[in-house]
Amino acid sequence: CGIRMDGIGYSGMTVTPYYDSMLCKYTVRGSTFNEALSRMKRTLQECRIRGVKTNIPFILNVLTHPEFETGIVTTSFIDDNPKLKQISSSQWDFANVGQSTQKSVGTTERNLRYFANLAVNGHPDELGADPTKLSSKHNDPTKDILPEIEIPDSGTRQILLE
Repeated sequence: CGIRMDGIGYSGMTVTPYYDSMLCKYTVRGSTFNEALSRMKRTLQECRIRGVKTNIPFILNVLTHPEFETGIVTTSFIDDNPKLKQISSSQWDFANVGQSTQKSVGTTERNLRYFANLAVNGHPDELGADPTKLSSKHNDPTKDILPEIEIPDSGTRQILLE
């Protein structure tokens, strides 16, 4: 595949204020510079680290800079291009429009967290949830697509409890 991740991070890990600044490191390889560059962009685009600030937006600014994409830069590249450090106004040309700016990434992740919470915990009473107003006659868009299945009286959990 050409992508390697080294690090100490794992799902659900609590990061204290005294964390090691290198939670994880990605290394990519490719048969050409452009292939390796493309892999690294995609890897960082799909990376999700929440709760601590990362340098991913800065690295994406570097990787998408036209001069860097030529593969010919010097050690003064970052000093010569101070706009690389301005991540709040950054825009990247990704296939998914929802990941093209810092603001849209944040909005998308907030919405996903909200919907995940809603799916697990239900609609909160504080926001006006009223089970008596819910209709069982609502139009289920999946009924025409998904086949009818029989739901067994007991599942794996019930079998294990017995």
